[in-house]
Amino acid sequence: MIIINGTRILSRRSLYEGGAPAGIVYIDSQKVAAKKGNITSVSFYIDQTCALSTVEFGVFNLIDRALEHNRAQLLLTETSGSLKIGATNEIKPYMHLITIQLCSGDVTNNESTGNCQGTQFPILPHQYLGIRSDTCRLGYAPTPVDRMLATTWEPENGLNAFATRYQQFNYLPSAYTILQSVTIDSSESNVKKSIEGQKSMVNTIPRVLFLGSYPPRKCGLATFLADLTENYPGPYDVIAVDESTAEGSSRNYTDKVIFRLNQTNSDSYYTVADIVNSGAYDVFNLQHEFSLFGGMYGEYVIKLLASIRKPVITTLHTIVLKPNNFLMSVMRSVCATSSRVVVLSNGGRQLLIDVYGVDEKKISVVPHGVPDSKFSHSLADAKVSLGFEENIPMMATFGLLHRNKNIQFPLKAMQTIVKSIPNVMYLIIGQTHPLVQLSEGDSYVHELENNITAFGLTKNVRFVDKYMHDDELIAYLAAVDIVLTPYNSVDQYVSGALSWAVGAGKCVISTPYLYATELLDNGRGFLTPFNDTAHLSSLIIKLFQDTKVRDRARRNAYDFGRNMIWPIIGAKIEEISRDLISSA
Repeated sequence: MIIINGTRILSRRSLYEGGAPAGIVYIDSQKVAAKKGNITSVSFYIDQTCALSTVEFGVFNLIDRALEHNRAQLLLTETSGSLKIGATNEIKPYMHLITIQLCSGDVTNNESTGNCQGTQFPILPHQYLGIRSDTCRLGYAPTPVDRMLATTWEPENGLNAFATRYQQFNYLPSAYTILQSVTIDSSESNVKKSIEGQKSMVNTIPRVLFLGSYPPRKCGLATFLADLTENYPGPYDVIAVDESTAEGSSRNYTDKVIFRLNQTNSDSYYTVADIVNSGAYDVFNLQHEFSLFGGMYGEYVIKLLASIRKPVITTLHTIVLKPNNFLMSVMRSVCATSSRVVVLSNGGRQLLIDVYGVDEKKISVVPHGVPDSKFSHSLADAKVSLGFEENIPMMATFGLLHRNKNIQFPLKAMQTIVKSIPNVMYLIIGQTHPLVQLSEGDSYVHELENNITAFGLTKNVRFVDKYMHDDELIAYLAAVDIVLTPYNSVDQYVSGALSWAVGAGKCVISTPYLYATELLDNGRGFLTPFNDTAHLSSLIIKLFQDTKVRDRARRNAYDFGRNMIWPIIGAKIEEISRDLISSA
């Protein structure tokens, strides 16, 4: 098996142990590639059967795995071409370590001297590296310090994984499977014991360990997880993800948080795995957002998922429509190492199937949860309670502020709207997103303020510069006539703000991003083309003037939202958890 050059501990195999049979050998490149994803040389064991022979390297994406059957599905994405090893007099008769340059072009020298002669072989940190030779016996060395144990895999049905690129193959490991730097024990007795232990929990509510950002951290995902856990009908604990800042380290959590994961501390991900694998929990529930975890595109979370021996439910809060190769590989690995993938809309389900090739049987659609609020026929009292006149026409956009909110779009439309409705009020509710605050401060808010002044809207637009808790936000939603989600990300597959607006029975106008086209269908709201100010202003004026049209959309939205209230969502997560345990 393969050792990446630079590993600290090597255990040489003796002559009597021999080498691994001719076949394919895998190792994960996470530790060495780190953030850059580049490997220049590889070390592995050979003997004289390799004299004047060639080897070939391949890079594989993890597509799926099944621990109970010791199976994994890998997808070949890159091959190196044939690489020469060396002459007979250069190779010892017993198994010994050599280092070879890992290049895309042909290589004639076998020692790692000098730079790569060809194009550097591309390997991403969470991919698998394979080597094959038809005549050469390949050896390996375990590396416990780096948690990199490799294994020999034999292809099923005589398939040659190197024969065709971008074709899926199934492999059966001969000993144990290594996924993302962690050894997964595949002994039959342990697997049987684990399954028996899991089945004993079928008749009780599963004990769940949730992981994600959590209040008092200020972000939409933290609010989501707090609402979800409060409505989960069984026992649970939380692992909170902290950013590596002073604010993250000083945050005060409730007693439900049993551990704090520092997103940039690689070793802490293994600590989380140990907690999950203890006997205290039956299911691990991960709230996934790329920016929440360390490494490029949050790749550190893969080593956590791959080391867990309990059912894993992963909820995806972002699905990219056109991913680059690195992001594609990360997402596939996250899905492959999860027992069930939860998406928050039907559009998200289709993206996973069409773009990422995820098995549709593995995907569950669970709507974004919303509070269970009453339908208000009159908004007058709510307006007065906030200090406004009872009949003032009010609109709002709410949520943490960043440029994708595209608030400058409705501000431009307001120039026309105020001519027909002079007393209209547009509320911009929320603070600058904390991550945006770190990179550019409140520059986006200042730009909006300049627009408001330039457009002559100072009496018609008001900032509510506050991070609101659920009850406060519900009070503001109760007062506004129209909610706007004018976002400019066409592939946005979910929006907490839009979900809340529909659940509260508001009249919603939105740009036609993916989630909006689904949620506002069947008369539950109104769509306006991206950045078409004439259409938006005309639509807003019409809805303020036609109460019947506005109220009909409100009622449709509210009725649909009854299936999205948090108690129902919590029950769905409990049902999925129970199903995973019973089917293990």
